[in-house]
Order: sequence, then structure tokens, then C-alpha cells
Amino acid sequence: MRILVAAGFAAGSTFASTINTVKMAEGFAMLGHDVTLACRAPFAGVLDQEELKYQYALHNHIRWTQLTPTRKGQMLDPHWDFARQLFPYLLFSRPDFVFSRNYILPWLSSVMGIPTAAESHAHPGTSTRPFNTFVKGTSRRRFKALVTIARILADNFKSIGVPENKIVVLPDAVDLHNFLPPDVLPVSPYGIGPNVVYSGHLYDYKGIPDILGAAKLLPDVIFHLVGGLAEDIQRAKTSIETLRQNNIVLHGHKPRTELPPYLWHADVLLLPPSGKHPSAQWTSPVKLGEYLASGRPLLSTDIPALKAWLTDKQTKFVAPDDPASLAAGIQWLLEHTKEAAAMASSGQELASTLGYSQRASAILDFCGMRFS
Repeated sequence: MRILVAAGFAAGSTFASTINTVKMAEGFAMLGHDVTLACRAPFAGVLDQEELKYQYALHNHIRWTQLTPTRKGQMLDPHWDFARQLFPYLLFSRPDFVFSRNYILPWLSSVMGIPTAAESHAHPGTSTRPFNTFVKGTSRRRFKALVTIARILADNFKSIGVPENKIVVLPDAVDLHNFLPPDVLPVSPYGIGPNVVYSGHLYDYKGIPDILGAAKLLPDVIFHLVGGLAEDIQRAKTSIETLRQNNIVLHGHKPRTELPPYLWHADVLLLPPSGKHPSAQWTSPVKLGEYLASGRPLLSTDIPALKAWLTDKQTKFVAPDDPASLAAGIQWLLEHTKEAAAMASSGQELASTLGYSQRASAILDFCGMRFS
């Protein structure tokens, strides 16, 4: 089956939504489908496909189409203009199925009679012209599924007019090929520990201030922050210098191909999002599956979104927005190694059900698209 996966991100983007979309394209390819991934080219120009393959740790072939992000020096709209740019492809190539993380393209492809599914994590209260057009389009016969990550989001979509029988709730997936540890691990990127690791963006609502506070309470533990945009890394660096802490290491962003060893060699992995941010009700972090697959002890804050997918068999839950609780949880995992190892093993078992090919298969089955 010929599948078009499309979203208006710039190739090379490190945002979680981009990673999700790229790896979903690979998930469909892993099932044996012929997949084209359409996105925007960066402002600096089209990226080489080998570079993209390395950055996103792609193991299966997908065909990239990078559309121009501007016209006559003006930034093109990521929804309306993006759909217009892809209209000729839809018209002449006629893919068998479209999977899109976009508002206007799935409306357009379903109008054209192409079986279509779309992914959206839009939060309650979202109301823009593209979004409202998208919601109306879900009633079309050829619009097969709206994929989202939490029941609260599904209930909101239902309340604003999306047909309930077209909504499917699935957690974000994980690249098992990349994150399951090999029998013999590569050399550790860390020195003598204990080494406690956070991987991902360094936004405050992800729990970074609490990690810094916990590090202050555990001076003999080394905390590693892997990832982040340049401005967020600088903000974290400034905070670390202000607090005069010498047990926090900033590693910066790592391509997906290089990231796994930073997880495999952790004594504890941290997933401490704030309970005060609205996303605490629905987040399904990409890092969750990666952490679970890595087979290392996991510590999480007990926000509703994470408790929807995890139990205390897979993670040590602690209170959100509480550095002391975070520090106590870390100390417990470091001291109770047998219990921590059992949690890690249970987490890895859960991760085995969360592969991108499994998620892709679930979507196609939901849509009734079972042929190859």
C-alpha cells in the first residue's frame, strides 16, 4: 500500500511531535508499505536523506519530500499553504492512505476520496480556523480516524463534534530497534556515579527546576541533562551557576542514533513533569517509551497522564513540583536495587507492546486498511 505521511514541521526538527511523525512513517514502512514522508525544508535548504536517517535513527526506507517553507520571502502557512503544496501530489499520485499531523491536509485528502487518518494532541479550548475546519472534516466518509494520546483529549474531541466511532486513543510509541539495549553495552558516556539522567527538552514544566532542587539535596549523585534547545540549555546553565552546583552535567542535544547509551548507563531515569501545567492531564512523552525500553529504573511524578499508562510496577512515583520528594525517590531507587531492577524489567515488558510498527498496525486496523 502506498502511504503518505505528512506534517508541516521542518526536516531536522527535534520537537517530540516531529519525532513521533517521522517514526510513525517508519512504523508504516516496517509493515511493508511504500511510504512517502512530506514535510517542510529548513530555511537553510533541503537536508540530505542520509543525514536525516542518522539524526532520526531510521532503519527502514522512507521517501522524503521537503517542501519550500517560503514564497517570495514570506513564510508559508503550516496548514492551508502546506495542504495546497501537496494538492498536486494527492491529485496525480493518489496514495492509498494518508496519515497526517496537520489540520487542513486531512480535510483535503478526505474530500478527494482518499482514506485518511490524522493525529492531533490539541488541548481543550483550541479554536482556530484551521482547527475548526479539521474538526468539521472528521465527519466525511473517507476520514477514518483521529488518533490522540489521552482519554481527556478524546472526550474533548467528541464534545466538539468529532464522531466518537472515529476516535482512537493510543500512547506515543518507541523505536524498539534503537532503544532496547544490546547484550554488550557500548562504553558509558559517564564517569563514576551514581548517575541520574533526564533526557529531553529543558522546559520548566518538564520538571527541570525540581531536578536542580533535587541535585542540591543529593550532592553525591551526578545529575545528567541530555537534550534541550540552545536557549534552554543556557537558561539551565545560568541556574546551575547561580545555585553553585557542581553535580549537574549538561550534555546538549544528541541525534537519535547517539542517544540510547545515555539511557542504558543511567542508574535512574527521571520523568518529572509538573502537575501544575495543563498537559499533566494528557501528556504521553516520547521519552517514556524510550526510558522503558532501555531497561533502567524509572522515577516519575504521579500526574494523571502518566498514571493512565504506568503503575508502580514500572516506576517509582513521587509528588510533582517537589524537589524533596524527587530526591527521596531517587535515593530509594539507588538503595533498593532489587525492587528497582524488578520495576525496570516490568517497564521493558510494557515497552515491548509500544513499538511504532504495532502502533501503525493498530491505526490501519482501526481504519479497516488491512491490505498491503
